[in-house]
Formats: sequence, C-alpha cells, structure tokens
Amino acid sequence: MLRKRPKLVSLPTITLALALAMGLLVPTARAQEAQTPPPAPGKPGAADPLELLPAIGKIGAEVGLHGGWSRNPYSLGSGAQGAGFINLPLKKAGGGVLSYEISLRFARSTSDPITVTNPVAFVANLAATGRGDVGPFPYRRVVRSEGSIFIVEPFGLKYALHSFGRFRPYAVAGVGVGVVITKEVPEADESLVFTGTSPFDADLIAGLIAQSKELDALGRPTGQGNLEVAGHVGAGFEVRLSPGLSFQADYRFTKLTGRNASMQIASAGFGIHF
Repeated sequence: MLRKRPKLVSLPTITLALALAMGLLVPTARAQEAQTPPPAPGKPGAADPLELLPAIGKIGAEVGLHGGWSRNPYSLGSGAQGAGFINLPLKKAGGGVLSYEISLRFARSTSDPITVTNPVAFVANLAATGRGDVGPFPYRRVVRSEGSIFIVEPFGLKYALHSFGRFRPYAVAGVGVGVVITKEVPEADESLVFTGTSPFDADLIAGLIAQSKELDALGRPTGQGNLEVAGHVGAGFEVRLSPGLSFQADYRFTKLTGRNASMQIASAGFGIHF
C-alpha cells in the first residue's frame, strides 16, 4: 500500500512567516519600553543632582567673614584684624562634620614707645663732629613700631559638633605662611639737619634710615618684610540663624617662626552655608 509523502514547505513560505512574526514582536517590545517607569530620584541615572553629604546641605560648604582683636607677635602691640575663609566638607565623624578650611587674615597694630640706637646716625655724627653720640643726628631716639601681618593658611581642618541642634561648637587647626611688614615712626623730629624728613626723621626702615623724599613723593610704601611659617589652633561656636546663615565666634592661638612670635586672636562674624 502506497503512503502519501508529506508536502514540503517551500523556502519562500518560511521567509514570509518569519517576517510576519518579527513584525508582531517589535511593536510589543516598544510598548513595554514606553511603560518602564523612570529611575527614582537620588539613584544612579536620575536627572536630579545628588547631594554630596545629605542632611547637612546641598554640598555642606561654607564661606564667611570674621573680624575682631589680636595681640600681635614681635611686641607689635594690639589692634584690629579681619579674616575670610571657606570650608569644604570632608566626612561625617561621630556627631559632627569634618571640613577642610582655607583662610586669609590681616592684622595691623602699633607698638608702645621703645628706645632704639641708630648706628647709621652714629657714623654720620662721627664724620661731622668726631664723636658718634654727639652731632646733628639723633643717635638714640624714641620710636613706635607699626606692623602689618598677612597670614595665608591653605591647609586647615575644622570639626563642628552637630549634636546640640542650632548651637554647634567647633575646633580648628591650620598651617600656612605669614608676611610681616614693619617700620619705625619717630615720636619727634630731632635732626638738626634735614629736620622732619629723611634720612632720620621720616619713617625708618629697621629703625635706621628713611627712604628718599622722591620715593615718598611717589607714594611708595616703606618698611621691611619677612616671610614666616605660621600655624594655629583654636575653638569656638556657631549658631545657625537659618539653614543658610550662622553667627560665629572663636579664639585662635597662632604661632609664627622666630622669637617672641605668638599671636592671640579673638573674632566674631557670619558664615553663609550652601
């Protein structure tokens, strides 16, 4: 008995079936993609910016200005001082936040009167009269020192404790460099020659001699300057007046290189948080 042989499906028929099947699958896949919800905010892929340190602000940074009083090094007396700073958060630690601090500070003061000897005037008197301590120029005289101090500390740390709500005590430390510029101002005009002007009656460099009248006429500043290594430690507090503003006060003990080089600073001011 003869069996019927199955009919073979032709190649064009198979190709047509596959094309129809692919046409049905592609719209379905596109519809599923359109229904996929967007990623949740705060997760990778979200369009919203991420907070670096949540719960302490958008990035937890701060800028501010301080002003107050300082007792300056090298027996330069006391006077006003001011500072600006920026704090960048590093990490949460314990009940507070550790920040990296960069600060700039300027202080100016005038010393009490002191008596200085002037070897240049001694030599000038020696040439004029044969005696160094007698002559037209004052060999010993009373002066006041005027000092300007500019401190740059690019490497600092601040730790603020956040456990007490808006009241936040903090500790600070930093290192950098200080520029100290001084000049001596005579208390009286004592020269018998060139009275009231250079070389010995104007502001003195190193207590010895004044710059020329021509440089004074140009408005050139006078004085001597040194570059010193500086470092400080201190403590204070801030009170948050609002999420973006705080009042602050602190004390900082600063030391520069050299003898008699300590500096005590008391400041208060405001910080802006962002």
